[in-house]
Amino acid sequence: MSGLANDLKTQYNAAFATVRGIAEAFPESKWKEPHGNVYYIPSRIAYHLAVFIDWQLARGYKDPDFSSKLPYGAWMEATAETLPDKKAYLTYLDAAIERAQKVLATLDDDNVTAPTEPDRARFGANQMGVHLYNMRELSAHTGELNKMLIENGIDDVWVFN
Repeated sequence: MSGLANDLKTQYNAAFATVRGIAEAFPESKWKEPHGNVYYIPSRIAYHLAVFIDWQLARGYKDPDFSSKLPYGAWMEATAETLPDKKAYLTYLDAAIERAQKVLATLDDDNVTAPTEPDRARFGANQMGVHLYNMRELSAHTGELNKMLIENGIDDVWVFN
């Protein structure tokens, strides 16, 4: 594996471990409780991350029926009643990460610098733009979840690599 592709894979693995670590650290009693407003439900934000990993990294975007197959429905429409408990969430997260790992295993410098598909051109001229967008999305929402952890008196989670 090339240096560029290896660096990407390392950073994805750290991001995945951070998402999982946050979920594991979250108190079950606060997992479905809004933090600030009804949008910021830890389970909803975490579920969004799992769906995002499945959609972007595991290439769910290639399946026209992807959204209808989601185990807990559309994350934006989810409520505390429809969101998964931590155990069910971690099962889905682990499966999404496993699917993403299969795709990431194919990374090399050539496909990382290959042109972006026309339907994903909004992310940049080449695949690196897609990966940078993915990292931004994962980082934004792990930051939200870490803030919620801190609000609950728990240290934030950051996996270096």
